[in-house]
Amino acid sequence: MQSTDNLLALSFDIDWAPDFVIDEVAQVLVSNSVKATWFVTHASPAVYRLAKRPDLFELGIHPNFLPGSDHGRTPAEVLAFFNKIIPSAVSVRTHALVQSGPIFDEILTHTKVTVDSSLFLPRMPAIRPVPYWRRGTRTLWRLPIFWSDIAETEMEAPDWTLESLLSTGPGLKVLDFHPIHVYLNSTDGQSYAQFKRKVGRLVTATQAVASQYRHHGNGVGALFNRVVDHLASAGHSLRLCDLMPSKMGRTSER
Repeated sequence: MQSTDNLLALSFDIDWAPDFVIDEVAQVLVSNSVKATWFVTHASPAVYRLAKRPDLFELGIHPNFLPGSDHGRTPAEVLAFFNKIIPSAVSVRTHALVQSGPIFDEILTHTKVTVDSSLFLPRMPAIRPVPYWRRGTRTLWRLPIFWSDIAETEMEAPDWTLESLLSTGPGLKVLDFHPIHVYLNSTDGQSYAQFKRKVGRLVTATQAVASQYRHHGNGVGALFNRVVDHLASAGHSLRLCDLMPSKMGRTSER
């Protein structure tokens, strides 16, 4: 498997973001030739535009297994929803990081998924891919989240420097951004809550309204730009599927 010494991997939880937000974030990555994994919650023209750049973007699934989910009432229904819109997906991050043995059984039985990133280990050093295996199923490679924008906005003193992320030492660093927080350059949960109250369903938000809530200065968007500049300068970025052993000439089956 590829070395994971201080290796940054960009990922996004789309979380029903409107298309103009997805497009703006994606354009920054395209302009800098930076790869990323997008965990999709719904079908939209912007999502299909992402799919047209497989050289840069991997589309994974972001299933909502919580009660009241618009993806389905049961895990089987939720996964059937995603098999219709992204049948080739090999990566998953569950919404709200909901997980269990039975849910993983359903995922491994009814999808092509072999990579999971539903575990959050904030700023933990020396993270590496770990195989999870259930008898009679394929191996699921778990790639924990190292950093999350939402978690950072909840800190008493958020740190928006790239140096603080790199200073934790060697290890895989999967960064979990949300396009809407990148767009708004969020700094805390309160301002985002005000925005949500204003727009109601996030997917219906207009650019005219969202622009009124954009923060200038340090925040999620500022750190995102620093990460993109860093990866572009290094000339090396990856999607989570690129960390599968099979991509490195080894099998992911047992």
